[in-house]
Amino acid sequence: MQAEQSVQTILVVVFMVVAYSLVRKGRLETKNATLAPRQRIRPVLLEMLDPLLAIIVVGPVLAHELNVDVWHVLAGLVGMAAGVPIGLLRSRVQYVRAIQSSKSVVLVRSRAEYALIFLLVILRSSESSIRQNHSTSVTLLFAMLLALPIGESCARTYSLVKKYRREIVESPSLGVSQ
Repeated sequence: MQAEQSVQTILVVVFMVVAYSLVRKGRLETKNATLAPRQRIRPVLLEMLDPLLAIIVVGPVLAHELNVDVWHVLAGLVGMAAGVPIGLLRSRVQYVRAIQSSKSVVLVRSRAEYALIFLLVILRSSESSIRQNHSTSVTLLFAMLLALPIGESCARTYSLVKKYRREIVESPSLGVSQ
């Protein structure tokens, strides 16, 4: 358990360094661009790393829940499946356009981002109290809620990258000024 937490900590630190540099790049680009309110520029690579972050944050707790029994595995699958349409909807709402020159996308900031982060923090902080609860229905719900952000993140990322690539192919001269 101790070695698992050390590996997770190292992964989080490496991820944070990479993500920080990509976030910084997006912020600098946003600062130099003329965008509508609530819009921001995000490197596509940062969007592609988003599912990895979800897995790093909730993966160890979810893995423990999935090892309980087959019902928990099914609950996790239901949670991931429920996250897919949410992710697809979020990508449709968020996506504005591609910027080929910097391999970035323009996204609209949404309240759903903050709600999802809040959900992850609550789930992670309530992990020990839920594990002590022996009610199967509560632990099944917990497994489902843990898997939901992973499904959401994967679906949203897939959809955003697909839109970016399609737009680049259709209009190869895309830039910030559009």
